[in-house]
Amino acid sequence: MRRSHTTTWVRQTFLVFLSALIVAATGCGGGGGNVRPSIDGGMPPPPSVAEPFDTVESSLRRTHDGESADRVAEYLRVHASGGPWERGSDDPYYGTPGLVRFESPPTIRLNADMSERERAATLYAVALVNRALPYEWHLQIGAEAAPEVRALNGDELEGHVPDGEIFVQWLDGLEPTPGGNSEPIARAHNLITRTYDTEQKRWEHKVRRSVLVEADSNFFDNRADHVLVSVMVHEILHGLGFAGHVPGAEFADSNMFDAWFRLDGALPAIDASALQALYRRLGAETEPEDLSADSLGAWSRETFRLKGSLDGIEFGVDHFNGITTPWTAGTEPTSGWPEIAGTAKWEGGLLGFTPELRSVGGNAELTVNLGTMDGTAAFTELQSWGAAQPPGILGTGTQWGDGDLHYAITVGGNYLRSTGGDEGTVNGQFYGTGHQGVAGSVERDDLTAAFGANRE
Repeated sequence: MRRSHTTTWVRQTFLVFLSALIVAATGCGGGGGNVRPSIDGGMPPPPSVAEPFDTVESSLRRTHDGESADRVAEYLRVHASGGPWERGSDDPYYGTPGLVRFESPPTIRLNADMSERERAATLYAVALVNRALPYEWHLQIGAEAAPEVRALNGDELEGHVPDGEIFVQWLDGLEPTPGGNSEPIARAHNLITRTYDTEQKRWEHKVRRSVLVEADSNFFDNRADHVLVSVMVHEILHGLGFAGHVPGAEFADSNMFDAWFRLDGALPAIDASALQALYRRLGAETEPEDLSADSLGAWSRETFRLKGSLDGIEFGVDHFNGITTPWTAGTEPTSGWPEIAGTAKWEGGLLGFTPELRSVGGNAELTVNLGTMDGTAAFTELQSWGAAQPPGILGTGTQWGDGDLHYAITVGGNYLRSTGGDEGTVNGQFYGTGHQGVAGSVERDDLTAAFGANRE
């Protein structure tokens, strides 16, 4: 009796298991009740097994901790005040009152004879600024400028730097500033059209035309790469319209107070918010007395943060006041690249938002030939989910676009940038003591995303 009972139990268990398999198979193939439909009505693709993206811990949070309109307006008033602004001990400087920006996205041009390290740091600084700007305002990278432009001195750029351009040059030594201060090793020269206001009896800026940024190669030669990036961001922000230096008592978190602290994958929140206000909410020129929280229009502190974590790397996108900004974070490498000709590969995931705030996720794979420092970035199995909804595992969303993006990339120092491939740009940096991790951004008009990956 005991043996017969056991045999019956085994048979019943097997039949239940077989029935479950049949139901599951029917559900996957024919849209049965066990499968959750996608947001836009189509059926999701079959689930994948062991996708790199599925190893990423992701979350979507809605918060109300964005920068306030009052703080952003105060930050902008400092830059519009005309000074005095501090630039070191006992060396204040002044400017013409008013907040002036470019009327259309400027083009960045680099002097042709800068080193590859200087070029990589400068272009990554541009990438960090672009991550904060609306996509339609991204700074464009133009052709390199002839070395003889380095002979420029002073503020007169007429005939040397065309309107609508920001020219960046690294020099073997700079002349000291008028105050004799050795601290501002990098500086910006601005050609701005001014007019005299007879009613207020003051000169006023009206049009920002072109910018020259200079940095001392000798001074930065033995400093960490992130210092070059941070100082270059500071000078580019000067050129884009932030004329002054904000006080540390109110804005200790700003790159426009301290240009030396490490910017890890994004501008400080106050700098990013003010830049977005300047180029999205204000006109080409704004007088100091016209700046207030109300002048920024409908301003909300609501933020949607889509975040991913992967073995010590964090990456994601924040959507704040209609603009999505990518960011990354991790530990800076402490050693250089090994001098070998092999190819290294990093695998992980991508997270982002469409303009409609639909979440997007997929696999990320980067390969780099360590001999040439060139490689590829591939983002595959790209799927989307509902507006302001967290992504699920791959196989539960609907295909985004063609389902993949491919780029050619090059590496300089700890930084990478795209050199060709699909539309959009890819920028990033390596993390971990020995470059074990990498994270960066993918920015297009239909997708703003961040990615993170670990070396195999």
